[in-house]
Amino acid sequence: MKKLYKAILITAICTMGATGADAQFLRSAYFLDKSVERHNLNPALVPDRGFVTIPFVGSVNASYTSNQLALSDIFYQRDGKLVTFLDNRVSADEFLRGLKSNNQINADVRYDLVQAGWWRGEAFWSVGMSVKVNTSIGIPRSLLEFLKDGNGPDGRTYNISGLRAKTDAYAEFSVGYARDIDRRWSVGGRFKLLPGAGNADMRFDRLYATLEEDIWHIDSHGELHTSMKGLEYKQKDDDHGRPYVNGFDFGSFGIGGFGAAVDLGAQFKVNDNIRLSAALLDLGFIRWSRNATRYAKADGEFDYDGFELPVGDKDLPTVSDQFDAMKEDLENLFRFREEDHGRARTSMLVATLVMGAEYGIMESKITFGLLSTTRFYRPKAYTELTASVNFKPVWWFGGTLSYSAVHSNFQTYGLALNFTPNGFNFFVGSDYMITRVNSQYIPVNARGENLYLGMSVPLAYRRVPYRKPRKFY
Repeated sequence: MKKLYKAILITAICTMGATGADAQFLRSAYFLDKSVERHNLNPALVPDRGFVTIPFVGSVNASYTSNQLALSDIFYQRDGKLVTFLDNRVSADEFLRGLKSNNQINADVRYDLVQAGWWRGEAFWSVGMSVKVNTSIGIPRSLLEFLKDGNGPDGRTYNISGLRAKTDAYAEFSVGYARDIDRRWSVGGRFKLLPGAGNADMRFDRLYATLEEDIWHIDSHGELHTSMKGLEYKQKDDDHGRPYVNGFDFGSFGIGGFGAAVDLGAQFKVNDNIRLSAALLDLGFIRWSRNATRYAKADGEFDYDGFELPVGDKDLPTVSDQFDAMKEDLENLFRFREEDHGRARTSMLVATLVMGAEYGIMESKITFGLLSTTRFYRPKAYTELTASVNFKPVWWFGGTLSYSAVHSNFQTYGLALNFTPNGFNFFVGSDYMITRVNSQYIPVNARGENLYLGMSVPLAYRRVPYRKPRKFY
């Protein structure tokens, strides 16, 4: 029996692996007052010293999260070997139990080419240049059922409607300003100019696969929007002579659009021990030019015989060969047909709402933090709640231990370390430290992973401090 296409999920897995590990910042750094990274989470939270990152090696942040799918849901250990969920030795019940009706995978990468901040009087100024990539994939449970257990009696129909994938790639040039209004209130903002490198948005509001005498009958309606300078669709004719998109040609690379965004933040110090803060990040858009935009549409019915993958056989193709075959079949299955040259279009950034509360003891050498971050992915927003204990024993070192409640179900913990000896600052951290792996080093049950590394050179201290060292004010 022929099996229908498996590449959508494999593409999602590749995305997870390619990014290495929700959002383009590290939540565990939010309450480390000497960390440069916390300024990216709230522009009102600025360090006591200025800084400049080391160009091109200053900082990198890679992350992924899922509302359900973990790597251990995709890879299994059988007979001493690592296999995928497609292997016949992995039962459909084992793979499918616990999956949600809609499974979301979000992956982000931020690479800071250079960042700098400095005090001028009572104001803190900052500038930065970064590259960002955001990817969001929505996978219906019905697709996962079909991929694993696609054989069945004639007339069986899988409703795969709701499948969606979206990605944005752009550069970011920013300038920020922050200051204390008085001894209780601090505010900050950041304006960002966004040259767009590329955007792709694929969605299906109707996608049915019905088995009819060893052939899958496909009924689909979907859209594919792409915006990238130099990108052209490759086309191939189906059995009826109708052209459809089966690949992409990439010409000269360039800017496909421009946009802008703002970050806004504030902090309120209730008393010597308590402070509250909030920020709204990446509130903005990118306008993609007509010349860089292509549009294709899937609308109609056709027959598709899929391909035969010898899952469980001794001569199973390599993972790389499977990916290549699945990618080709994906293009054949979806049957997008280019409609016209396209028109200018606008894509919104993935905005983030941040709210934090911190309580300090022992003159703030130890503090307890609670942080809520909500990422407004489409079609659904995701909230993570992070509790942390923060240690600031000496002026040159700070550390955080954290737990994040939503994506990890408290099966992982976070760790952040910030070292600031004379003349140098080094930061490393993760919100989802891996605590359990199998024999092939695949993380077990972790629904999120991220890693942040940063290096910078400290500059002059703030000249007009409003609070004593280790005090909230």
